Amino acid sequence: MKYIAKPAIILMLVLLVGLFTGCGRKTEKADTGAAKLAAGGKISVGSAVEPETWNPLLSEQMAVQEIGRLLFSGLLIQNDKGEWLPDLAAAVPTTENGGISGDGLVVTYRLKPGLKWHDGQPVSARDVQFTFDFILRNRTRVAWRDGYEKIQSVSAPDDATVVIRLAEPYAYVYHLFPCILPRHRSADFADLTLQNFNRLPVGSGPFVLKEWRRGDALVFAPNSSYHQGAPLLESLTYKIVTDRQIVLSQLKIGEVDILNNIGFDQLDQVRAVTGVNTFITTGTIWEHLDFNLDLPLFADVRVRQAVNLAIDRRELIEKALKNAAFPAYTDTHPYSWAYLALPQQPVRNLQQAKELLQAAGWQPGYDGIQALSGRRLSFTVQLPDNDKPRELAAETIARQLREAGIEMRVQRVAAKAFFGEILPNRRFEAVLFAWVNSTEPNSFDLWHSRRIPGSANRGVGKNYAGWRSAEVDALLETEQRTRNQDSRRDLLRRLQEKLVAEVPVIPLYYRAEIAAAKRSVANFKPNPFAGNLWNAWEWGLR
Repeated sequence: MKYIAKPAIILMLVLLVGLFTGCGRKTEKADTGAAKLAAGGKISVGSAVEPETWNPLLSEQMAVQEIGRLLFSGLLIQNDKGEWLPDLAAAVPTTENGGISGDGLVVTYRLKPGLKWHDGQPVSARDVQFTFDFILRNRTRVAWRDGYEKIQSVSAPDDATVVIRLAEPYAYVYHLFPCILPRHRSADFADLTLQNFNRLPVGSGPFVLKEWRRGDALVFAPNSSYHQGAPLLESLTYKIVTDRQIVLSQLKIGEVDILNNIGFDQLDQVRAVTGVNTFITTGTIWEHLDFNLDLPLFADVRVRQAVNLAIDRRELIEKALKNAAFPAYTDTHPYSWAYLALPQQPVRNLQQAKELLQAAGWQPGYDGIQALSGRRLSFTVQLPDNDKPRELAAETIARQLREAGIEMRVQRVAAKAFFGEILPNRRFEAVLFAWVNSTEPNSFDLWHSRRIPGSANRGVGKNYAGWRSAEVDALLETEQRTRNQDSRRDLLRRLQEKLVAEVPVIPLYYRAEIAAAKRSVANFKPNPFAGNLWNAWEWGLR
């Protein structure tokens, strides 16, 4: 059963995800051309999981979130480039347009005129109030709670105005309220099993549930009053096939038109299907190699720099990940306004790596491994088990490092122990895992020295590497107090420069999300930020 996690919301869950996303989009098969879209038509989307509820606020399950995009709308939505767009809101609030107060504590949304629920009732600001009340009443059940505790109040001065008052500025405020619930159906939500609501879910999204054949398919009809415009399709079917190989076979024989969340192990099979476009898509999760900086072995920055220089990201991506990944160089997402585009991207340089080690006093030993004062340059990297792509990557990195005289042993650890004991207690020499990124950077918890988990701070924080830098601390503290985006950009880019120079961790790559669609399908745009069904109302057939 596949689940998703939002940036800065359930960070640890995304570490367990097997398929990670990248920093660009590739369509591996040529499009058939810009033919005129036919009116009507039917499209089937394959899924290996049936949704466990209709309420996207109550589940992280991928199927629930996908179906949620068809049935519900939020205040804002991110497009396939990570840019924020209005959904129910008339505009994205900013300080420039008066939607966000100068101190960042008041956020005001104006709703679009004429918004309707599927049953014809008007959508109003009071529905946003109801949604907030629902989240507060069900804190232990709501899947995504981070950020809502920073809200002091949500008011509705009139039907079209929502005013959100925050206790403190919140960088992820746009992520709040991705799904608005209908207040006039409040009785349905009093029962969290949603028995009544499941029979006839009412949203404001582009499609209306027409038929639910349990264990087989969900059939959706277009919502003719959808605020973005009536969908082009006559119907959309969410076809449930619980066997991953069988659902792939259905793509091959034409029983489904679109298939999302394709496994890395199925990539070659998908690439071989005729009449289908394969999408390797930009994403939000970056794989990285972390050092335990409290160990003497990694105290010298030249050792960390040498390890970085000995790694060939391109070979890693081409051979271990079958080109289903993209290189990562900093901790900031490439689509972010704060991303530091390096003037020269790091490339493998074995000679320079060896020179750095020599300058630090290391010399090749009898077995080719560098040594200093009787200590071999050898360490163990731990990683969560049952992740074949990550294991292949680790083995490739180990081979690359050995060519520089660095020995890296690979140890697979049960995921529960890795995330529950090894990381929070910092019981490692090096670790290989992943963090989620966002287009809105928020890395205080990752890099501030007060966020090194330990007895002194009761285990708070994710600075597992133990990076201590007075300049980094000052940058992070100043950035959190700064409202001007240009000033924040300067601070965050300086932070990235420090990360690249001091190498507390080595950003490696973004593994791709893989999707496929028949070439007859128009306007399919995979989206790691809002899910691949985000623009289903625009889909059509050539």
